[in-house]
Amino acid sequence: MKKIGKFILIVFGVIIAFGIIASMLGDDETSSSDKASTKSAATEEKVYQVGEKVEAGKLAYEVTNISVTNEIASDNEFVESAVTEGQFIIIDVTAYNNDSEARMVDSNMFKMKDDQGREFQPSSDSEVMMLVDGMMDFFLQDINPGLSKSGQLVFELPADATSYTLEVSSGFGWSGGEYEQIQLK
Repeated sequence: MKKIGKFILIVFGVIIAFGIIASMLGDDETSSSDKASTKSAATEEKVYQVGEKVEAGKLAYEVTNISVTNEIASDNEFVESAVTEGQFIIIDVTAYNNDSEARMVDSNMFKMKDDQGREFQPSSDSEVMMLVDGMMDFFLQDINPGLSKSGQLVFELPADATSYTLEVSSGFGWSGGEYEQIQLK
């Protein structure tokens, strides 16, 4: 009976020792990831300007034009103009594929951030999208290697947003994870 008791104590002690060692190793990994995130945060501080080609992973982007309005006019008598109490930011963007295989670009790879820390997604409102040239949207667009596609993004922001940046992504899922900032205003 004493042998079983000693055996249980030894097994219990080994389990505790492994737990202590694992927690100590976990702290080292956390501090390594903290260092990596600090390094990546310092890298992300570069903010590009309109007209500059910005590389995010194997994709590159160039904002070629920006317009700000509170109404997107319709030239179709059956479709009403889109009106907002805030402001529509309409951005002309060219996406370049620098990869060796086709890459998909979608409007969800873009995000607008204002000077108050708010984040905005591109408009998916059907009324607004009908007023943007149908061939100019970034809805699940495949771009073959070495080629580019141009499109428009429409963001709806409150009227008090006076300074904003466009965040571009290197892709979806495994191909994503790298982000760059383009100062728009």
